[in-house]
Amino acid sequence: MPQHLDQVAPVKPTRWQLFYNFAWVGLLGFGGVLPWARQMMVDRRGWVNEKTFNELLAIGQFFPGPNVCNVAIIYARKQHGLQGACLAVVGLYCFPSLITVSAGLAYASWWQHQTVQHVFGAISPIATGLMLGTALRLLKAMPPTTANYTVFVLTFILMGVLVVPLWTVLLISMTVSMVWRLIDRNA
Repeated sequence: MPQHLDQVAPVKPTRWQLFYNFAWVGLLGFGGVLPWARQMMVDRRGWVNEKTFNELLAIGQFFPGPNVCNVAIIYARKQHGLQGACLAVVGLYCFPSLITVSAGLAYASWWQHQTVQHVFGAISPIATGLMLGTALRLLKAMPPTTANYTVFVLTFILMGVLVVPLWTVLLISMTVSMVWRLIDRNA
C-alpha cells in the first residue's frame, strides 16, 4: 500500500455504507469472503489501514463464528453501535444466504451431472489461492520482526503440517508470541 494512505485519516462510513458494502462483500465473496472484506475495507474504501485490519482480524479469530463476521461486527459496532453491527452482519449474510439456499436446491436436483461436479472441483483451488494470497498480504503488513515471522511459521507448521487442533494451535502460538514480546520489551 502506498505510504500516503497510512497517513490519511480513515473514512467513517454511514450506516447505509456499512450495509451496502458488506452486502457486496457477501455477494462477491465466492471462495472466501475475507479477501473481499480486506480489499473493500483497506484498498477501496479506506475505512482502515493494513495494520488496523490485521488487528481486527486477530481479535475476530478469538471469538466463535466466522472471522470476517467478527471483523464486521467489531468494526461496525465501533462506528455506529449495535445498529451498525447488525446492519453489517445482515448485509454480509443476506446474499450468501439466498445463494446458498438456491445452490442447495440446485445441488439436490443436478449433482449427478458430470458438468456440475467439474464446476465444483474447479472452485476448490481458487478458494485455496484466495486464502493463501490474503494470508501473504496480512504477513506483509506485519512489522518485519523475528518474533512475528517465528510465530507465523510456528502457527503454519502446527496447523498446516502437523494438523494440530485449532484451540491447541491458538494456545501454543499465543503463548509463544506473548512470551517473545515480553522478552523483547524487557531486553
